[in-house]
Amino acid sequence: MTTQKTASRIRFVYKRSSRLTKIAVCAAAALSAVALLYLHSATLDARAEAEELRKQAQQAQQQNTELENKIDILGSAESAEQIARDELGMVDPDTIIIQPEN
Repeated sequence: MTTQKTASRIRFVYKRSSRLTKIAVCAAAALSAVALLYLHSATLDARAEAEELRKQAQQAQQQNTELENKIDILGSAESAEQIARDELGMVDPDTIIIQPEN
C-alpha cells in the first residue's frame, strides 16, 4: 500500500520556458531547415553530375569500341598496303612505274 501512496504524491511541475529558450529552439529549427534544404540541393546537383558522367562514360566506351574495330581493320596486311600506297606514296617492289619525261 505504500506504493500507491507514493505514486499518488508525485506531481509533475512544468515551468514556463524563458523567452531565450524559445528563441534558441526556433533558431535551431530554422537552421535545421536551412541545412536540410542545402543538403537536398547538393544531392540534386550530385545526381545530375553523376548522370552526366554516366553519359560521358557511355560515349567513351562507344568511341573505344569504334577505335578497337578500326585497329582490327588497320592491323590487316591489306590495310597496311592501302595506307602505304595512298598516304605514303609507296609501291610494291615488283611494280614497274613508267613516268613520262618532262
